[in-house]
Amino acid sequence: MNLAKYVLALLCLMISVQSYALLPPLRQIDAFKVITVEAEDIPWVLGWRLEELSLAAMVDGVMEPIPFQIDQYNTGGAIYFEGWHVPMAGSPELMDGTDKILFLFKDAGPRRDTRAPYDGDMVAEIVTRDVDGVERFVYLVRNSRLRSEEQYVRYSAELGLVETDFYSLRYNKENHLKWDDFSYVNYVGERPLDSMKLRLNTGILTSITDTELNNDQMIALPTGEIIGPIRTTTQLDFNLYLFGVSILQLSMQIHHYPKAIMYDVRGIIPELRRKMLVDPTLTMSLDANRLLGANTYTSEWTEQPGIVDGVVDSNEQAMIKAGLDPADNWIWVTSKRNLDIVAFVDYLGDFNEPMSLLYKDDFENDDPPEVFPGQMPNVGYGINEFPMTGFIGFVVSLFISDGFEGDPQEFAPYTRTLPDLEVRAL
Repeated sequence: MNLAKYVLALLCLMISVQSYALLPPLRQIDAFKVITVEAEDIPWVLGWRLEELSLAAMVDGVMEPIPFQIDQYNTGGAIYFEGWHVPMAGSPELMDGTDKILFLFKDAGPRRDTRAPYDGDMVAEIVTRDVDGVERFVYLVRNSRLRSEEQYVRYSAELGLVETDFYSLRYNKENHLKWDDFSYVNYVGERPLDSMKLRLNTGILTSITDTELNNDQMIALPTGEIIGPIRTTTQLDFNLYLFGVSILQLSMQIHHYPKAIMYDVRGIIPELRRKMLVDPTLTMSLDANRLLGANTYTSEWTEQPGIVDGVVDSNEQAMIKAGLDPADNWIWVTSKRNLDIVAFVDYLGDFNEPMSLLYKDDFENDDPPEVFPGQMPNVGYGINEFPMTGFIGFVVSLFISDGFEGDPQEFAPYTRTLPDLEVRAL
């Protein structure tokens, strides 16, 4: 490289670095949000081969590939899995209007200096704007040989083990509705979460024969997985067993993100099977392991938290009685030991049943299947009614942090509020 070219390259680098330095850092609550770009918003790339496309952004003043993935969906609106009974909405190797491009908010950078070299053709500029109006940019590239090797989510189907830089979760190989282990990197103490619990209470043919089915009778086995750097999705066959016979089969997908977990359950209740279940109710909860001093707030109870001390006091009883609104139902549990969880339930389709709060605070109560006795606390959701026939669908979302700050009425909904997005052709 002659001197003139070297000086020009150096000036370009200095300009890029100066631009990068002016970009303020993202807040912790925003950094690991997963940004989804709908392919239908980039119509000029529809029909292109997926393998031709990648993402890049300005990093420390130069253009670099960033982690991304392109997920394809089935006709029911869930992520497509080959061999599952719901067909793909588009074509397997081509970009279709139902496909989605995923990347992390933190990987968006300053606007590209057009003089910054990069392999491949820039075909779209993706603009994100945070709550302060700060713009950050990601670029869709065609025919670049460059790919990021970063994996924000790592998954072993053989071990049933999910790992991110923040948490690890090992599922029971015989039933992914049971947790064999959970750890959070910065948590102060032993294993913080004991188990995820499902309980179906129902009469069988008559309300007199009240029966409780739990994780031993509700079994989800993986049938496939899509392992991506941004999100790993497992498709599971979810069966409800009564006297050893499957009486209900549902589709479940578990999505793992760097700082979130989502359970997506969908299915059709056959009329004959539904008639077997009389006045069924379902509870879904997380049982923690001795989070003494932890506080629980809900969307309906924001002033005085439930405090974990082994006793459900009058305040906690009032919190339980306040319940939850299906349209606004966040729950925030803060351990005060570098682990907070904000949870939501979203109903799908026309499924819109009454909802209640499950909350237990007890030193000794043994409620298997679990590893550690006690419910300290055991917190979650109750679905109090089910339709007589037809579709059932809901998504349970868990957002994990070292600690959320401020008013929960503001930050809880904000945990899943995505930045404004604009896509421009280049």
